[in-house]
Amino acid sequence: MMLSLCPLLLCLLFSHIGTEAFIVSTDQLTDAEVGKQVVLRCVFDTNGDSNPTVVWEKVGVEQTVHTYRKNLNDLQEQHKNYTKRTGLHAISANKGDASLTLKNVNIWDEGTYRCSVNNGYGFGTASVDLAVWAINAEGMRILWKVDGSGHEFLSCQSSGWYPKPKVSWKDKYGNDLNAVSEQNITPDNNGFFHVEHDLKQQHDSSNEYICSVKHEWMTAPQRIRAVFTDGLKMIRLDDGNPSLDL
Repeated sequence: MMLSLCPLLLCLLFSHIGTEAFIVSTDQLTDAEVGKQVVLRCVFDTNGDSNPTVVWEKVGVEQTVHTYRKNLNDLQEQHKNYTKRTGLHAISANKGDASLTLKNVNIWDEGTYRCSVNNGYGFGTASVDLAVWAINAEGMRILWKVDGSGHEFLSCQSSGWYPKPKVSWKDKYGNDLNAVSEQNITPDNNGFFHVEHDLKQQHDSSNEYICSVKHEWMTAPQRIRAVFTDGLKMIRLDDGNPSLDL
């Protein structure tokens, strides 16, 4: 199977009676940020054949994403979800590179894609998993909220996440306050998650409270800190990192 020659690739080997082995290779996993474009890699052995038929499909929903045949892109069977968002270069395809460019990635694009290649040398297929992610672009905020008894508490809020992030509260001493917090993460109509993490503990005006949001596609969590500057309800907010004036 020659797996030792492609440790980062998923190689599936198919044989046809009367033909030699035909290999199609893809990356096992790739990722893309919402709104950007991604290349789903797929290469195959041409053996000199320059007229392949390439079909990209999304597995599970059985949607045709892109078809290339007879040296042309054939979009007659393309699912409407991918209209004007895909590209496959003829020159590359004829040289054994059937990689697909997917533009303006959205949450619904997440899933498994299958690349199938058929030419005079044989037939082969391989799959790639696409992970999609989004990081809140509007920043975090801390608000006052009031419960049914009239008690005020701090609420850490942010939007535009995918997949779900992890949220936590700590004070300036590093104490974990999640036991006295209540978390609510809900999707909006576009599939992005809105986070509200309420600190139900009564605040101490001499303390500082840091809300952190951690996401699997971020190298470091986003933080925001509430500091009481006058001992009353006045809140000063910053990025959650230590500063010299505190």
